[in-house]
Amino acid sequence: MASPSSTPQPAGDDPTLGPLVRLWGLRASQLPAAGETPDGVAPLLISILQEAVPFIDTVAPKNSTDSRWWKPKGSSAKTFSAADCAAPVALFERRVDVAELERIAARSGQAGKKVEAAEVWSCRRSLHQDAAAKGTASWHEFRDCFKDRHVETEDAFTPSVVGARQAAVWDCGSVEAEEAGETWGHFTLSMAEMRHRIGRPVLKDRTFPVLQMTCAAMDKDAATDDAAAVSHREKPEFLVVSITVDDFLESAADDGGGTKGSVVAAYVSVERIRKLPATGEIEWIMATASDARGVLPKWMQAKAVPGQIAKDVFKFLVWIAQERAAKKNGEAATSEPPATASSQSAAPEPELPPLPLPLPTADPAPAPASVSA
Repeated sequence: MASPSSTPQPAGDDPTLGPLVRLWGLRASQLPAAGETPDGVAPLLISILQEAVPFIDTVAPKNSTDSRWWKPKGSSAKTFSAADCAAPVALFERRVDVAELERIAARSGQAGKKVEAAEVWSCRRSLHQDAAAKGTASWHEFRDCFKDRHVETEDAFTPSVVGARQAAVWDCGSVEAEEAGETWGHFTLSMAEMRHRIGRPVLKDRTFPVLQMTCAAMDKDAATDDAAAVSHREKPEFLVVSITVDDFLESAADDGGGTKGSVVAAYVSVERIRKLPATGEIEWIMATASDARGVLPKWMQAKAVPGQIAKDVFKFLVWIAQERAAKKNGEAATSEPPATASSQSAAPEPELPPLPLPLPTADPAPAPASVSA
């Protein structure tokens, strides 16, 4: 399996890119209706899957050495205190330029769509021992936290989150689909909202409404209609795809307080977690592009994002160790992750909300001090 090389990104378009897994996001009108049947939800699930799988595979291809679309970010992987995070975190970057984005829009029937800036994707990749031990996590812990409880987990290990909820959930039934030589099933689809405190009262909170899809690779040779047996068909690989839906809260009769006194920002991310067949290690890849929608310069955001997404690995592993200790003692874990302990000497990075949520920006006018989440 290849990792991205230092070869300059190639000329020409990537034919696997599509219009859904994009920073411009979705509109509420593109979402399934409330109460839609699994058959009615399936077309959107499959369309997202067909874009997300080949895209994330370009980071560390399973069946080739072609990773030319990504370039390393920094001269070496980011490392943290070995006792808390044993795995180095490799960082990469990819640009999808304006011309290519316009061609993607045209191919999808959106000719004339205004594209103001290139998408700059930041990505991290780390390998972890499959063990419920300090400095790493077991496959069961990764799956439980990120496949089954993604919003709850991010809320728990991200100190700046002041509100999180699932605003809508669709029944995906037993939908399955083929993509890139795998059968995918155990789909979930929901609208998630997370609100970050970034510096009250001077800076407004940020609210992030995203459509979040998860799915797992399945053993297609053990197909069965028995519900109990289906759970045993799952292979050790799953995806989490998050796509901004800008007008979701505007389209709802009640926004649940999600946007009051806050700025709605955007991000798109694709996450793949799997066990490597050759070594049994757990590979954790997450790629994201974001738009803070404020006055913070784009170049400054791009500079800060890689370090922030690397810190997410450290923060999760510290938090899951606390959870284990609390369960062992019969207690509820309530402590927040400590400050990042990096083994590399570098200038301090700005304290910004950990990604995959986007970076905050300074607001033209301060929010009132009384604003709450």
